[in-house]
Amino acid sequence: MLALLAGALLLWQRPWHDVTTAQRAAELPSDVSGQLTAQLRDLTDAGSEAEFVAAAGDLPAAREFAVRTWRSLAAVAAPGATFRYVSGGDVPDREDGSSTAVAEVEWRPSGDSGLEAATTHRATIELTIAPEDDGTVSIVGAGRRSGSVPVWLLGAVTVDRDDGRVVIAIGGGGVTVPVDDLASRARTAVERVVPSTGPDLVVVSPATQEQMAAVVGQPPADVAQIAAVTTDIDGDGETSDAVVVLNPTVFATMDRRAAQIVLTHEATHALTPAVGTRAANWVVEGFADYVALRDDTAPLSVSAGQVLAEVAAGRAPTRLPADADFGSTRHGLGAVYESAWMIFRMLGERYSTAEVVAFYEAIIGGTSVERALDASFGLTTDRLTADWLDYLTKSASTVS
Repeated sequence: MLALLAGALLLWQRPWHDVTTAQRAAELPSDVSGQLTAQLRDLTDAGSEAEFVAAAGDLPAAREFAVRTWRSLAAVAAPGATFRYVSGGDVPDREDGSSTAVAEVEWRPSGDSGLEAATTHRATIELTIAPEDDGTVSIVGAGRRSGSVPVWLLGAVTVDRDDGRVVIAIGGGGVTVPVDDLASRARTAVERVVPSTGPDLVVVSPATQEQMAAVVGQPPADVAQIAAVTTDIDGDGETSDAVVVLNPTVFATMDRRAAQIVLTHEATHALTPAVGTRAANWVVEGFADYVALRDDTAPLSVSAGQVLAEVAAGRAPTRLPADADFGSTRHGLGAVYESAWMIFRMLGERYSTAEVVAFYEAIIGGTSVERALDASFGLTTDRLTADWLDYLTKSASTVS
C-alpha cells in the first residue's frame, strides 16, 4: 500500500518535469514584439553604458550581456549601432523557458579597429529572451541566425594595435602563441614580396571554434579542419574589410613554425587582396604559400610531404588543382594545397620574384590564367601542367 501511495504521489508531482520551464513559459507576456521593439530602440538610442544596460532588462544575465556588449562595441565600432526587431520571442523554445527572437543590427567600425570606417555592416542575428516576474522580458544573449555575427556580440573584445597590424581578441582569444608577434612578422613577410600591400592586417582571435564559425558565417563543422580563414568582417566576401580569423581548436595545436606559416599565408590573402576574387584557387592558395614558405628552411619532406608521398605511390595528379579540390571538408586537403604551392615553387626557381608577382596580380585583377601565363612566362596551361608534373616526380624521387 505504501508503495502504491508513493507511486501515485510521484506521478502527481512529476519531479522530472521542468516546473520552471512551464512557469516561465506562462510568464511570457503577450506583447513580446512590442516590448522588444521598444527595447531594441532603446539600445540603439543609448548614449551611455548605464542606458544600454537598462534597455537590456533587469535580469543579472541581461546586465552581464549588456555591459560586455557595450564595452565590446566601444572597442571596435563607431557610436550609433542600430538594433531592429524582426520577429519571434513570443514562444519559449529552450528548456529554461527562454525564447529566441530575430533582430537586425547595423554598425560601422571605429578608426582604431583597422577596418574600413566608412563601411556600414549589417547582420541578422538571434537574441535570447528571458521572461521576468513582472511581465517584462530581458535580452540575455545573442548568436548566429544566418550569415556572420558581429565580433562585438560574441564576447568581451580587446584590440591590440601596432604598426601595420591589429589583433581583435574575443573572450581573450583561444591560443597561447603570441598572435600579435606572428601578425607583425606576417605583414613584413608579405611586404618583402609584394611591396604595394593594403592597409592594416587585421587578425580576429576568438576563444572558441564556435565563435570563429559565427564570425565567418559558417556552421562549426564546416570549419573544423581549418586553422584560419581570410574573409571580410561580414563573412560574405563583398566588402574591402578583409580579416584573418583564427580557429583556436586547430591553431592552438600548432608549433610556432606552423602557426607563422598559416598566418603569413592568410595575410597574403588579406593584403594583396584576394578576398572576393574569382581567380583560380590554385593561383590564390599557391601564391599565398609561395610567400609564407619563402624563408622556411624545412625540407620538402615536411613542407610538401603529403603530395610527394602520393606521387611516390603512383597517385600523381593528372591536371592542375580544380577549385572544388580546395573544399574545406575534403579528404586530402593538405596534399592539394601543397600541390598548388609546388607550382609556384617551380615558377619561383625559373623566374624572378617580380615576374611571379606580376603573374599573380594579373590573375587577381581579372586576367585569365592562359593569358597571364603567356604574358608573364610565355607558357600555355598545358605546358605549365606538364612541367609541374615532371617537377613533382623529380621532387618525389629526391625525398623518397
